Amino acid sequence: KAKFKIFFGNLLDNNFNHESNLKIIPMNLNLLRFSIILFICSNLSCGQTHSKDLKSIHEKFEYKNKPIDPKLLHKFLPWLSDRYPIVTTLNIAAAYRTNEYSEYTGITTEENGYVKVTFEDGNYTRYKWFGKLDNDIHLVVVDEGSRRGTGVFSSLLLLNFDVNPKKQDPNLNMNLIGHYLLGDRMKYEITTLKNKIFIENELYENNKLVLKCKKDYCYEVKK
Repeated sequence: KAKFKIFFGNLLDNNFNHESNLKIIPMNLNLLRFSIILFICSNLSCGQTHSKDLKSIHEKFEYKNKPIDPKLLHKFLPWLSDRYPIVTTLNIAAAYRTNEYSEYTGITTEENGYVKVTFEDGNYTRYKWFGKLDNDIHLVVVDEGSRRGTGVFSSLLLLNFDVNPKKQDPNLNMNLIGHYLLGDRMKYEITTLKNKIFIENELYENNKLVLKCKKDYCYEVKK
């Protein structure tokens, strides 16, 4: 009791002065910040889980030992009658904790490397990962098909991934930084060199499109 009373000053006295107690007990903000960071690190492994997840994405385009769900990539696609995507960021760490994406049903991996999901109406979305650039921008070709028609509409998606270390909620963001049409069953060829992308496709001038990419955006290189 003596030690407790000495430490808290007059805290046990009914007539104590609030100001005097604030002066007696100094607040060390640096120590408080360190304690909070230590607590968060001990409970969240200080981002080690996300680092492991990012490594798997960069090496195999997989999350939690499975190919990234094609339904997530489908959300990046605008309607066929529209030109520009509306959705440009998805929190895949949160998505895989939902009922909608926790069940990995209806998804198949085809022999040609496409990962495909077929919806209840018979339409499907499939994608093929074409690797990544030196700056970790991923190239993914996504196809949309219908059970009623023969059209297969392809798009090249350019994606990067990031984690917000300040957020305590699960977050591992997949960001759309580029969307390029490849047409309906049109031939295309995609090659890369360091941070450049070379696309051969009839939709583009002289059947060629050259892109140079920074960390979070790409732009067309004019000859």
